[in-house]
Amino acid sequence: MQRIGLSILFSLVALLACQKQPAADQGTPKAGEKAAPAPAPAPATANDAYTVRIVPGDAKAGAPATSVIEVTPGPGYKVNLDFPAKLTFSPPEGVTAEKKAFDKGDAELTEKALRFNVPFTAAAAGTISLSGTADFSVCNDNTCKLIRDEKLAWEVAVK
Repeated sequence: MQRIGLSILFSLVALLACQKQPAADQGTPKAGEKAAPAPAPAPATANDAYTVRIVPGDAKAGAPATSVIEVTPGPGYKVNLDFPAKLTFSPPEGVTAEKKAFDKGDAELTEKALRFNVPFTAAAAGTISLSGTADFSVCNDNTCKLIRDEKLAWEVAVK
């Protein structure tokens, strides 16, 4: 009797195992079934931690003008007040700047924003392309992100 019980038990296990779908087919929905949602994309790294905004400013040929470079931390981050933030301005030909290197002493600096005012004078009317690089840091409770040589580029319409 015990042999018959074991035979029936093994037969049931084998039958159930045969009815299970192969692993390759388990992800494919059958007719009338909804597909499982796709996995969420991996979050972006640096751009979730901060945003750089550039306000080109109004400019007239031969007159001083100012562009504003502003870094704001992302949700959960703050500007690292202890980091030696800096900005290097690279004016093109036809644009003069009394200052090309700015450090954190030149900036408006709070935990909510890092702001550099970049003065320049364009010699002639037209559109000018300005550029530079910035170093700064933003932190949250767990980590600090050190951003080095963040490339900056913007255009200014000179009247």
